[in-house]
Amino acid sequence: MIHALTAKNKIGFINGSIEQPSKKDQPTEYALWNQCKRMILSWLTHSVEPDLAKGVIHAKTAYQVWEDFKDQFSQKNAPAIYQIQKSLASFSQGTMTVSTYFTKLKGLWDELDTYRALPTCNQMKAHDEQREEDRLMQFLMGLHDTYNIVRTNILMMSPLPNVRQAYSLVIQEETQRQMTPESTENFSIAAEIQRRGNNFSNKSKDKHCEHCNREGHTIESCRTLKFHCKYCDRKGHTEDRCKFKNGIWVSNNTGGQGNRHNTSQQRQRGSQGNAFNSFHVANTTDSSQSTHGVHSQDTNSSPGLSTDQLQQLAHALSMMTQNQKSPGNSDAYANAA
Repeated sequence: MIHALTAKNKIGFINGSIEQPSKKDQPTEYALWNQCKRMILSWLTHSVEPDLAKGVIHAKTAYQVWEDFKDQFSQKNAPAIYQIQKSLASFSQGTMTVSTYFTKLKGLWDELDTYRALPTCNQMKAHDEQREEDRLMQFLMGLHDTYNIVRTNILMMSPLPNVRQAYSLVIQEETQRQMTPESTENFSIAAEIQRRGNNFSNKSKDKHCEHCNREGHTIESCRTLKFHCKYCDRKGHTEDRCKFKNGIWVSNNTGGQGNRHNTSQQRQRGSQGNAFNSFHVANTTDSSQSTHGVHSQDTNSSPGLSTDQLQQLAHALSMMTQNQKSPGNSDAYANAA
């Protein structure tokens, strides 16, 4: 409003510098003054909410309306500065473009300057330099993390550029990224994955399970307490995911939870793995008959096995006969190339 009134040379009507002429002695001047006064009153009442306009609709001069609005809406310097500084402290680019981010940031700076008193003339240069450096740091701190490289390059410059020069450099970087959107998107995705990975790693380090003595989870989410397999009598999984039932070879210890089959099963898998690494489980009802059958087979009946392999198979089946004690472990082995 002040800019509009100043441009039309009407600012004196609201600050009181243009006085009302005498209606009797200066009728022409009074008519012009009254015309301008009513026009300004119309501007002021239409620039506020209708409820506020009702309170000043009967004012005689624009000066009275202006003073009334000033008393209602003017703030002291301290609360206004506090609000601006608070906005600056939490202001960042986020999803805005660099241009939008800088424009809004500059608006806060300019608003803050209206509440600050200018220093004396001999300190003006030092004041301006300090203000430019503060604004440069504020601008760089609010940039998105994808601009880390250009931010580092700006901070390494000597002397430091002013905030407008830094803004120009960041705009150039943004323009180059818009020309290659795919690489920028990949960079952003990689940065987000790294950030989430770091968060997950930090969270995992803070968790410890007292039941299984492992890191990465708590006792409330421990799988060994939640799941139990009736087939192998082990904890940590269910029967539909049991690797022993599905025929999938398992060589790792499942966490050391004690049960009555662990020791014998580990010995069997160890002896089987040492004897041969490429044989799979098959149905065999009599291990002694299988052993005799292997000895009696000739090379033509098993074209994929050599004599040494047949001997190793026979030895493995003999070991199985000695070690198999429980019905749940009556797995036999068939030939496989």
